[in-house]
Formats: sequence, structure tokens, C-alpha cells
Amino acid sequence: MITKKQKLRLVFLSILISLLVVEIAARLAGVIYTAHNARNKEDSGCSGKRRIKIICLGDSFTFGMGAGYKEGYPGQLEKMLNENNPGKKFIVYNRGIPGNNSTMVLKTLVRNINTYHPDIAIVLIGSNDATTLENSDYYLFTSPGISRIASLCLRLDIWLSKLKTYKIIKILALNLKNKLKPEMDLEEMDAKQDFSLLKEQAMKSNYSSRSTEKEPFLKQAEILYSEKKFRDADKILMQMPGGIDPRDRRECLLLNDIYYNQEKYEPAINILQIYIKDSPQDAEAIYKLGENFYFYSETTAVGKNEYRRQALESFNRSLALAPAGDLQLRTSNYIYLAKIYLAQGQKNSAKEMVEKALKLQPHSRFIRQFKKSAFEAEQVAKDREIFERLLQYNLGRIIDLCRAYNIKIVLLSYPRENRKNMRAKTAAKYKVPFADTRRAFSQALTKYKRDELFSSDHNHPNARGYKIMAETVFQVLNTQILGEIE
Repeated sequence: MITKKQKLRLVFLSILISLLVVEIAARLAGVIYTAHNARNKEDSGCSGKRRIKIICLGDSFTFGMGAGYKEGYPGQLEKMLNENNPGKKFIVYNRGIPGNNSTMVLKTLVRNINTYHPDIAIVLIGSNDATTLENSDYYLFTSPGISRIASLCLRLDIWLSKLKTYKIIKILALNLKNKLKPEMDLEEMDAKQDFSLLKEQAMKSNYSSRSTEKEPFLKQAEILYSEKKFRDADKILMQMPGGIDPRDRRECLLLNDIYYNQEKYEPAINILQIYIKDSPQDAEAIYKLGENFYFYSETTAVGKNEYRRQALESFNRSLALAPAGDLQLRTSNYIYLAKIYLAQGQKNSAKEMVEKALKLQPHSRFIRQFKKSAFEAEQVAKDREIFERLLQYNLGRIIDLCRAYNIKIVLLSYPRENRKNMRAKTAAKYKVPFADTRRAFSQALTKYKRDELFSSDHNHPNARGYKIMAETVFQVLNTQILGEIE
């Protein structure tokens, strides 16, 4: 008679043998597919170019902030690759989203892979991990014990990923999760939110008798704005019959938002000041005026203190007019006031503003993180270690997932960061190609002035700076990647 223990052993042995058979079959299928694919490439090589798809994942440095979407490194990289590889056709997809953190890139990776089917993934991420906590796994790493377990799970995951059976199960599970609960990425959420706000502004407008000739232009500009095509939206508004009505809320705030997102703070200030003169009780418009004054003071050396004073005055005025129920507007005013007081060395006043913001939104992660970074030096140092572990964990999973899909991956460094950064360490640890743009910029600064490589925010590169990034990635692709996917 077979005992329960023997039955369990037989079941376990049957599962093990089944998995072994599946593993052998998967490896054999992989060999057959590779041979067949290679034969197809040879056949198609005579009739057309080999298409290679590249996806660039990251934040504002991938998007092209400071130079424009088309002038970012992905756009310039595509041009370089196609000009220097006549036998191939390169398609580079720019999936850089301003404000992205490493967890967001990881959580949307499967969907991006299924959408674009890339051969190569280029990843530059991590600069927003400490400031953008939405969808972040930060709190997983606040406990040393949990972070060690997470690290152990990652190492086990990497080891198991050597098995094709595990890869198949993992890919099926991730695809199923993505289909059952599709996530809207940051860019899509921003576009949806921006467009709904614009529609709300239109409904609030006091000038419902607007000329029907203007409406198509406004609607087209709003759509372009929601798609983050700010220059195109600007051109459309400039073609609008009769131009911008300085009394019309919808037109003025739309034009301001377009200017603001292009870092054209001075013309944005001008249009808002004209509008506010006729609508002195519009708390939101006055808040936006303060934003423009604040960022203008941060990006110019001339009149910095005066613009900062104007920003302070605007935020206080907006706060006085803001409805008691508009928690978001009131909170945003308090945070900007705290930033200005900190810049002026008035630490106690800054703390007071932050505490008032926390009373309005006590569960806000952003406000709590801002408080820590501004006033708690010891906590900042502790958080820095946590964020480094979080980034290494997320990059490790991104690398592992790309390998599971047979996608080549390249990690990048930011133009301005220390030599021993986590991106470089992770690339070395997981033995993936690394494009050292930090080093490339250090060398370029011996030839160019800093202002010739960076935009007005002194952080993001300009078009010339992004060209240096593109050249660095281009060199790594040519020497370490392209030969492997012939």
C-alpha cells in the first residue's frame, strides 16, 4: 500500500520531470527558432534593410527637457544610427516621461515591451526617486529586514531566470497582470489631467460669447498641449483670429501654461499680469503668476531678488484669495512660500509653511519628503541609502526582465553626478553595457563653457549637450551591442 509520503514524493517527482521536459523542449524550440530567424535575416538582407527597434526609458533627461522632445538624445541617436549604418533601419522610441521614478519605469516595462517590441532598451533613471514617491516601492526598503529579503528575492529571481521554463511562466504572469489591471503611465495621466483641467477652465470662462472662429483654434491648441506639443500649440494660438483676449480666462491661462512648459517665463508673466488686472480675485491665475516669477528668479542672475519678492507677494495673495475647500491650491502656495523662505535663510518661516501644508494634507508623501530634505539632514542621509538600495533593486529587475525577453540593455549615467553612482555600480554588477555620459560631459567641459552645454535651468542639457549623450550611447551600441544582433 502506498503511503501519503510516497504519494507526495511521486507528485513532486512528476512535477519535476514535467518541468524538465518543458525546459528541454523550450531550449530546443529556442535553437530551432534562432536558426530559422537567422535564415530569414539572410533572405531578407538582399531585399531590404534590417529593422532594429530601440526604446529609450527614463525621465526628463530622456524626454529632452531643456532642448525639446525632438532634440533629446533619443532623436539625435536615431539620426546618427541611420546615417552611419546604411544596411539597417533604426527606429528609436522616446519613452522618457518627466517626473518618472525607477519604480514607474519597472511597472510599465512589460507594456512598453509588448507595445514596441524593441531589440534594445536604453535606460536612464533614478534622479526622481527621492522626490517622486507616487507608485514608488520606497517604503519596502525603510525596514532593513524587508530590504534584505527583497534583495535575496531579486538574486533568486536572477538565478531562476536562467531557466527558460521560469522565463515563460514569468512572462505569462506579467502579461496576464498587465491585461487584468492595465496601468496608465505618468505621461498619459498628465495628458488626461491637463485636458480635463482645460475643459474645466473653458466652462468657468466668463466670456461665453467667444467668436466661433476662435473655438477650433483653441480646441486644437488644447489637444496639442495635452499631447505636450507645446511649440505647435503656441503656433496655433498665434494664428487665432483676433489674437488672445486679455480678459478671457481660458485663453490667457492656456497661453500661460504653454509658455511655462517652454520655460518662457517672461512672456507668461506679461500675459498673466494683463489678465489679473481685470480679474484681481482669480487665486489660481495669481498662483501661476507666482510660479513664473519663482522659476524666473531661479534661472536668471539679473533681478533675482526682485523676481523672488514678486513670487512671494503672488503666493501670499493667492493664499488669501484661495477658497478654503481648495486644499491643493492652498498647499501648493505654502510649499512655494517655504522654498522662498529657505532660499532667503528664514528657516523658521519655512518650517511654519510646511507645517501648515501638512495640516491641510497630512498624508501627503511629497510634503513629508520635502520636510525631510529641507530640515532633517540625518534623515536625508539615511534616505539616500534607502533610495540607492531601491534604485539598485529596480534596475536589477529591469535588467532581468529585459533579458527574459531577449532584449539587449544599456544603462546610462546622468551628465552631472559622482563617478561612483549607482547606475555605474549596477551595470558592473550585472555585466551590462554602460554609457558614461558623466565622463563625456567632464571631457566636453574642457572645450565648452557650462552654459554652452546646459539649458537655462543649469541641470538639463541643451541640444548640444544631448548630442554628447547621443554620441556616447552611439559608441557603446556600435562597439558592444549591434554586432550581437546582426
